[in-house]
Amino acid sequence: MESLSIKNLKFNLTVLAQSELPRISKKSFRNIIRKTLGGTKLMQAISLPKELNILDGVELNLEKGDVLCISGRSGEGKSSLLRVIAGLEKACDGEISLFGEPVKNDEWNALSMAQKGIGFVFQNNALISDLTVKDNIAVPLRYHKIGTEEEIEQKVNRALLLMLARSFANDYPYSLSLGMRKRVAVARSWALDAKILLLDEPTAGLDKNSRINFLSLMDNLRELYKTTIIMVTSDLSVAQDLNSKISFLMDKKLTTPMRYEELANSEDPRVRAMVG
Repeated sequence: MESLSIKNLKFNLTVLAQSELPRISKKSFRNIIRKTLGGTKLMQAISLPKELNILDGVELNLEKGDVLCISGRSGEGKSSLLRVIAGLEKACDGEISLFGEPVKNDEWNALSMAQKGIGFVFQNNALISDLTVKDNIAVPLRYHKIGTEEEIEQKVNRALLLMLARSFANDYPYSLSLGMRKRVAVARSWALDAKILLLDEPTAGLDKNSRINFLSLMDNLRELYKTTIIMVTSDLSVAQDLNSKISFLMDKKLTTPMRYEELANSEDPRVRAMVG
């Protein structure tokens, strides 16, 4: 069954415009630049709004239970791609379908995408420091009034059990290891009945044991619940450990997904260069 389909996805990022700079008039700004740079084209470019083309024609198709690792050089737009899929950023163009149903343009926002089954796990985990682990997991459920308090408690307990977090359910995030906090962040997304999980560099900073445990839990999500997982990672061995495919974000597009062991024999010289 098709889980996610993306066609011709485009995304531009607007950088800081001169008019948005604080406490500097347009005339003063131009005078400063003129004295520094003279009457160059660079002066004109700096003082005007700019749009950077980050993604241009991204195509992606995933089946239910697929795991895809997305890698590439820093600054290529990998995190932006996840944010656009999740509705946290607005696409300039393109189409997205979830579970065979096209997403309407006015539904392509964070709340609607979450309601449709997309869970987003931030690189910094985004946990609330003065709430316990179980209350952190319950926050979105309570905020969106998903179920009675008893039903919310049941969802939280299932998520805690799935991510092996019941032993520290009453602890606060600041007292947990990085690996534990990562598991709580995943539990919070999964508790919202996420069928597609988007994870941004989830193994970054984890020690060997925490990394092994975390990837094992991700594998359980795939095996037990057929959760589709898209994971941005700089560590190509993550794909090897998960037996998943890898796609590189290059020149604003995704390369053809391949297994780790196939990368060295890719017909694309850019892919071969990424694996040395």
